[in-house]
Amino acid sequence: MAAAKKGAKKSKVATTAQSSDPLLQPYKLKHLTLRNRIMSTAHEPAYSEDGFPKERYRLYHAEKAKGGIALTMTAGSAVVSADSPAAFGNLHAYDDGIVPWLKELSSSVHEHGGAIMMQITHLGRRTNWNKADWFPVLAPSPFREPAHRAFPKTAEDWDLDRIIVDYADAAERMKEGGLDGIELECYGHFMDQFWSPGTNTRDDEYGGSLDNRLRFSLRVIDAIRKRVGEKFIVGLRMVADEDWDKGLSRDEGVEIARRLVATRQVDFLILIRGRIESDFLLKTVIPIQGMPAGPHLDFCQEVREATKFPILHAARINDVATARHAVAEGKLDIVGMTRDHIADPHIVNKLAAGQEEDIRPCVGAP
Repeated sequence: MAAAKKGAKKSKVATTAQSSDPLLQPYKLKHLTLRNRIMSTAHEPAYSEDGFPKERYRLYHAEKAKGGIALTMTAGSAVVSADSPAAFGNLHAYDDGIVPWLKELSSSVHEHGGAIMMQITHLGRRTNWNKADWFPVLAPSPFREPAHRAFPKTAEDWDLDRIIVDYADAAERMKEGGLDGIELECYGHFMDQFWSPGTNTRDDEYGGSLDNRLRFSLRVIDAIRKRVGEKFIVGLRMVADEDWDKGLSRDEGVEIARRLVATRQVDFLILIRGRIESDFLLKTVIPIQGMPAGPHLDFCQEVREATKFPILHAARINDVATARHAVAEGKLDIVGMTRDHIADPHIVNKLAAGQEEDIRPCVGAP
């Protein structure tokens, strides 16, 4: 009897927690209702096989859905073009052969009530010249990236026209594979390499003014939207401040966010602050052990207030208290707890059951 009363009391506590916890409230993203406010952002777990998300990859994401997560963003930069060769196990979004694997992956996540999307990109200069078919590395301007060290070729008009089609083709494959949407990778990659004065010194219609530097990205978004229609979710994971005297300023980053929202062709923004072209710089984007929690939350709130648009973000939000604060205070709409779900893929279920103290912590080890 005592055990039964204890169980009933615990159930009541769990129900109360679920009804009042900001993290456990549903959120409507366009037509898609997410069951709570917690997601896993895109990253590459090195589980791809032959460029495809096969069984191990599927089970990895399905377990997070089983654990209650609202949205799992797959892929650490699935590549849209053969001349954007995989540098670190990236999925091959340019290959029709990925579609059957996507169908299995999306079905497994949907079966457990989660939503699933994929990050797609052209890496630009952020890859190596000696990968895959050894095509020339492309960039808006011929500046080397310190991390990968290739000497990029300046992208020509015919390169840009082809890559725009590649983006649209890849998005269509994602839709055919049953995914709920995609995000375009725009920090340190080809698209935002056009945005930054530090990596774009062109003197044609794609360089100089902010209008010109955004031209390629807007063409990509337009091509994707025409291909997938209005019922497919499209967002961007974008840098809004490179924190670099030669690069994209805070003011320009916020203006880019405003302009993207004004197109009415994108559905969410995942904000990034900083640069990723070296390990030293990368730690500001993905803070490691011993660094402050949630260092960019106030900045995200500023952009959210400026754009009145769904804002997602993840940067060392490695405990439930910080995540709850971010949502409750209106800094974010959806909070990314990515490495946390590597440590414990059942965070949401434990929260809903009133077992927050049982969540296995992420320490942010590099």
